[in-house]
Amino acid sequence: MATTVPWAKRAPNMPSELTEAIVCLCTGAELIDEGHGDILLPKGLIGEVKGTSSSDHDLSTFSPSSEFEKLFFVHMDPQSHDVYHVYDLGLNRKSIAGIMVNSTSTFADHSKGNRRPRFSIIDQIIKPKNMKPTWRVDMSRKTII
Repeated sequence: MATTVPWAKRAPNMPSELTEAIVCLCTGAELIDEGHGDILLPKGLIGEVKGTSSSDHDLSTFSPSSEFEKLFFVHMDPQSHDVYHVYDLGLNRKSIAGIMVNSTSTFADHSKGNRRPRFSIIDQIIKPKNMKPTWRVDMSRKTII
């Protein structure tokens, strides 16, 4: 856990402005001010960015209707708060539609019911696929390492 506060049960939220800026640094994308998605990638694709400061878990929340063509995940390094692991998950909204968000409902079920789907990207995508970060970013130096 990224916090040393004894009564805190979870790590602090990581601001979306930070995670989106980190992915823009890696991909050459631009931030989207309004509309669907978080970033506009160089080839015109819409990107969605999620992230966590927790050392080993997350709970990522999605809009029930926002469309995106590329999903990225930013994970703050538990040993160095200046280093971030960035994953290009190689997924879009349609490809995550079947992910279970609870014991009876999928991502698509929640979206169709106008509810915000929530699931752990680490537990349901990164660990099962044994994924390694696409990029590592040192924010103290503002460089990709």
